[in-house]
Amino acid sequence: MVRFTKLAFSLFSFQQDGGNYLSIRKRTRNYYPAAVTTTIVKSSSTIINELLENGRRVSLETKNVIRGVYLKEDVREGDMILSVPLEFCLCDDSPPKWFPEPKQQEENDDELSYIKVQDWVTRLTAGLVDLRLQLTNESNKVSPLQKAWLDLLPTDLNQILPIHWDDPSILTSTNCRPLELAVDSAYFAREHIIETLRAARPDIPRLELETCLDLVQTRACRIEQRNEDNETMPLRVLGPMFDMINHDRNPNAEFIRGDNNTLVVRALRTIPKKSQVLISYGVSSTQPAWRCLFSYGFVPEITDIYEDDAAELVVDGMRFEINPTEIPFELIQLEAQRDNVQDNVEDEVLTPTIGNRIVQNLREAAEDLRQKNEEETKTIAHQLAANLRESNRRTLLACAGGLEEYIQDNLG
Repeated sequence: MVRFTKLAFSLFSFQQDGGNYLSIRKRTRNYYPAAVTTTIVKSSSTIINELLENGRRVSLETKNVIRGVYLKEDVREGDMILSVPLEFCLCDDSPPKWFPEPKQQEENDDELSYIKVQDWVTRLTAGLVDLRLQLTNESNKVSPLQKAWLDLLPTDLNQILPIHWDDPSILTSTNCRPLELAVDSAYFAREHIIETLRAARPDIPRLELETCLDLVQTRACRIEQRNEDNETMPLRVLGPMFDMINHDRNPNAEFIRGDNNTLVVRALRTIPKKSQVLISYGVSSTQPAWRCLFSYGFVPEITDIYEDDAAELVVDGMRFEINPTEIPFELIQLEAQRDNVQDNVEDEVLTPTIGNRIVQNLREAAEDLRQKNEEETKTIAHQLAANLRESNRRTLLACAGGLEEYIQDNLG
């Protein structure tokens, strides 16, 4: 990789930085996992606030069609914003009695297999299936809090999750091969989970199993706990109110396990009244932007460009991953061959001629994405694909600008 010393535009900011139910091999929530959820049922949100005794500080609100948790008063750094007792949550260490522990899947040596099953997701999905089944059967085991929470959950995530897009041309139109590979691989991983659950409960419709799996994918969180040997162990949780908090790469709050078996959201800095509470869903499932779309069904808001953003550049049929501050050595080699430079030279130098051609390729690719985004978006899925293209377009332009400045400052 060739790394630039700086980018062209000072408005770009960089920062380095949970978990997703599927593990992206390289190795598991930016904005709005429930961006297209149902409108808040006021009675249900009121019940949640009252039962959790959090109504004094926070409220569930919908602003610009986005549902989130908002502050009703100022909070200071370190203040507890929200507390949810684990007894009202679903945890992956307590699956229903009918659930058989699945056998570990054999490792897939296929280098194109991006996805492997995480056992906890099957257990947590089984727990959600069981809770919804109890609600349907009007079981008194379901608390008023859990009933209100289930009422607020989205019922259909097919439009926002690429794994469910019926029209394959939408996925192809993203111009993002890693996303396509992840979706292809995830299909088989999900099928393993569904079949495990169907074997245990053949009476439950497949659609219900898939809906619960989608909810676990987009709403579960990870906390740390210690076992009997004082070893740190992960615990995956679905919890009321907690799963309504949206994501940002610059969060103003964090979640931890509190005393007395509670989930706690704590302020990372002073947050004024009426602000939205935002946490980080984690790096590996949200960065680059295609992972966020794949995992949660949204593309991060495009405001700043970050070093770990990435986009694809196709040159002569070859695909290269580009980020705002680096270009692959192989891309330099490819361009060098046009000048009859030996391709076996290990210390290939980036020359102004080679660099400027790469800049041109980057700008042309960005222009192609811009033109695609001028087409009318017909569905939510089309809009999400357009959002990803715009994110990638900005990344390509950032790389072009940074490389151009690098050439002027160091190679001119």
